[in-house]
Amino acid sequence: MGLGEKKQLVMQYNSQGLCLHAALPIAGLSKHQYYYRPLPGKPGRKPSCVTLCNAADQEIYLENTAVVDRIKLLHSNADLKYGYQGTTQALRQEGLVINPKKVYRLMKENNLLQPKKKSTAKTYVKYRKVHPTRPLEVLEMDLKMVWVERERKHAFILNIIDTFSRKWLYQTVAFSITQHQVKQAWEHLIEHHLQPNDLLKKKLHIEIRNDNDKRFSAKMIQDFFKENHLNQVFTHPYTPQENGHVESFHAILGNHLKRFTFWNISELEQDLMLFQETYNNQRLHGSIAHLSPNDFQVLWSKNLIQMCSNVKQRKIVFKLKIPRYQINQLTGNNEPEGSSSLDTEPLDGAMDRKRDQWRQDLKNNLRFKKSPSVVPRTTKVSPKFSIIEYQNC
Repeated sequence: MGLGEKKQLVMQYNSQGLCLHAALPIAGLSKHQYYYRPLPGKPGRKPSCVTLCNAADQEIYLENTAVVDRIKLLHSNADLKYGYQGTTQALRQEGLVINPKKVYRLMKENNLLQPKKKSTAKTYVKYRKVHPTRPLEVLEMDLKMVWVERERKHAFILNIIDTFSRKWLYQTVAFSITQHQVKQAWEHLIEHHLQPNDLLKKKLHIEIRNDNDKRFSAKMIQDFFKENHLNQVFTHPYTPQENGHVESFHAILGNHLKRFTFWNISELEQDLMLFQETYNNQRLHGSIAHLSPNDFQVLWSKNLIQMCSNVKQRKIVFKLKIPRYQINQLTGNNEPEGSSSLDTEPLDGAMDRKRDQWRQDLKNNLRFKKSPSVVPRTTKVSPKFSIIEYQNC
């Protein structure tokens, strides 16, 4: 109940014969509240019309019009066109005793305020759990950092995965990932994955999930997605579980990368290319019926996987329709190494030999992280022969 309603209640009691002294406590009002009548006009102290200025060891008062003229003179130089906070500091350096509130009022009255920067509109995720029913329906994108020894700084890995098949679709490495590289990544993805599957004619609603990184929320990236009929959604701040599939993938990738120390970015690129083959072709995932992403994709295309969907809980369970021992025959994964290479570019002999060499180099990598020795060792310098000897502590 507001103050006016309480006054009306007191007046009603008073008109019915109840004295004012008894009616006020019932309504919860004091005499001061009941008899107070606000004065017309804007409340508070009236704005000042002059401003103190310390100039040449003299204190003079300037009219507000003179202060506005100084602001206009300052803003006549486009490089010195500050907002009201910067303008306040510039006026104070000229000797004016003025606060930011007054500068803001004067600039607003004379249309001198800078236009507000409009933040790019974002569409946030509707559901915390994704519920894809087809491959390439929901894609997730994120960045991961890896330390590079020679450069003494982190390199960034841009990763894109398919949440339905858990397939690692794209990765690129650089010391600085820009919005132009993000655009190039999606141009590659559209050319090699989305267009070959003719998803535009199938009218599949493709959703792209990512966090609020500036490289992902740039206007150029959002316009690019709209032009290509891709629906970009952003996770809510401090909610990584809304991008949980790629975060889980980064945990797997981190467990692999922490075993190595990379001297340069070339070593990191080679390792990622080899691990991408292992991840997509060999590594089994419990969420996709304990299959590798490529094998899952082949069997799904042959209608050999049953999908049980719970829309209310937004949960999907996959079951094989065939005995597990027939998987290698149906996917072409009969060799001791490798698996189905669905949607991958053909490799020539030179590339095969190069990747074999990379595997050998990484296997013999002297920078492979090992556990420290259980028994510590110290050095002892022989003063007689000036050589270094080792002894156990």
